[in-house]
Amino acid sequence: MPVEGRKSQKTRKPRRFPPSLAGSCLRYAVMDVLGFGRLIEPDSLSAMQAGSAQHKRFQNQLLNEYAMAAVEVPLKDEAWGVSGRMDAVLETERGPWVLEYKTVAPEKFHTIQTGGPLINHWAQLQLYLAVGDFVGGSLVVDSRPEGQRVVFHADPDMDWHAWIRARVARVQSYQATRKLPEREISLACQACDRWQRCFRTAEERDAAVALHPEWEPDPALPAKPRVVASRDIV
Repeated sequence: MPVEGRKSQKTRKPRRFPPSLAGSCLRYAVMDVLGFGRLIEPDSLSAMQAGSAQHKRFQNQLLNEYAMAAVEVPLKDEAWGVSGRMDAVLETERGPWVLEYKTVAPEKFHTIQTGGPLINHWAQLQLYLAVGDFVGGSLVVDSRPEGQRVVFHADPDMDWHAWIRARVARVQSYQATRKLPEREISLACQACDRWQRCFRTAEERDAAVALHPEWEPDPALPAKPRVVASRDIV
């Protein structure tokens, strides 16, 4: 007689793709959906906690200032195989508008101010626009601690949607075989919380990054989004 209990790893349903991984390293995304652990340093944990507190304050602000606002809105799409929660959705005169909120350290905030949104932030917002029924969206980025903010408005971008869908499909393909893809080496490896899964030592990692600092994903990234920084949420 079979014993009732937890489903084995082989029979458990595969984890759906989280939208936050839309613009991440392919190998990192596969490790995530396969349940690989992360090594989070104390400084990173403190930053995450501070960011979470700012996140809640931002959502409360939206609920107080906008009559038709919803936060932590579920998103699930069977065709794409993605599942997650959107930070906020506003009902505007033009139609539903999705918001993605991020907090970053001051140095990274300056990079975003001068160079535009980070790829992983932009890809996550474009994934929402690809699978949801939205007329547009905004990426809201605050510095940690609070004090500075930049907002980027987004229209649905078919080139980005095609790139994201191809990346999601590749992750799901590796997920099905339970194999890891080749490393996508770049400067991001130095801040990765799973770098030990790719390199034996920090010295080996740093040497590899020095030889290949620029991220070159497959397929290649679409053209950099042309966005105008704003202070307006919508």
